[in-house]
Amino acid sequence: MAYPCFTKIYRKNTYPAIDPSRPELSAKDKTVIVTGAGEGSIGTAVAFAFAKAGAQRIALVGRTEDTLQKTKATVNQAFPDATVLVFVADISRTESVGTAAHHIRVELGAWDVFANCAGYLPDLTTLAGADEDDWWKAFEINVKFAAHFAKHFLPKCRPNATYIGTNAAACHLRASHFPKTSSYLASKLAMAKLDECLADENPRLRVFTVHPGVIPTKMTEKVMGNLDQLPAGDLLDEPELPANFMVWLASSEADFLKSGRFLWSNWDVEELIARKAEIEADQALFRITIGGWPFQ
Repeated sequence: MAYPCFTKIYRKNTYPAIDPSRPELSAKDKTVIVTGAGEGSIGTAVAFAFAKAGAQRIALVGRTEDTLQKTKATVNQAFPDATVLVFVADISRTESVGTAAHHIRVELGAWDVFANCAGYLPDLTTLAGADEDDWWKAFEINVKFAAHFAKHFLPKCRPNATYIGTNAAACHLRASHFPKTSSYLASKLAMAKLDECLADENPRLRVFTVHPGVIPTKMTEKVMGNLDQLPAGDLLDEPELPANFMVWLASSEADFLKSGRFLWSNWDVEELIARKAEIEADQALFRITIGGWPFQ
């Protein structure tokens, strides 16, 4: 299946322009929070990328301490000078989120970058055949967190902080491409609009929504089956691609994109920069709208 691509180049692997070691992308002196940061997740790669960019304070948030500790060990093995702390929280519960936000502020101070990489995919089934509790759990995790974030984390950020919501290609493609995933699709679309609301309500906050690519995670395996059996060079993208793309988004190089836009990590950033004038002139680009509107 061909994916929509704004740039001529469709990236599947990381590349020099988004290398976190570039001085222009430095995260030195920044405090970074990553949700969904358990071992083997996109969040793991994101935490590693920001540490590589020089972030000295990184908070890992997730439901399982064991997997968070493994991510912490991975990051600290490569970057022993980084302060990496683990905070166990259920992001669907406001009390749990509030407790984590408080402890992060006390131990690490105000935050500069928040990468929300947590998500939930219910069992694959039709609408009629779904277990209602499991079906609704996607909304509890994927959608409800926006309200918890605004209440508990938003007041604890520095000016011009960056919030990045990890989303899905499903928002831009027909439902027929993703059978038996109605709850996931609908919750991700809602999540994208809530990211827009965050941007509109908080003009000093830089907000981006990102499709990370097709990354080899447990969630991807739930949809595609055994990933080891996929043909070489198939759909999968490397985790470093979205992780490094997020580091780039958090840098001043991405300021021209403005807040509230939905981008794919597969899009080439050098081409985006080259088309800066076009992007700045069309505020409808990269948003969930009716294509072509206002109609001529």
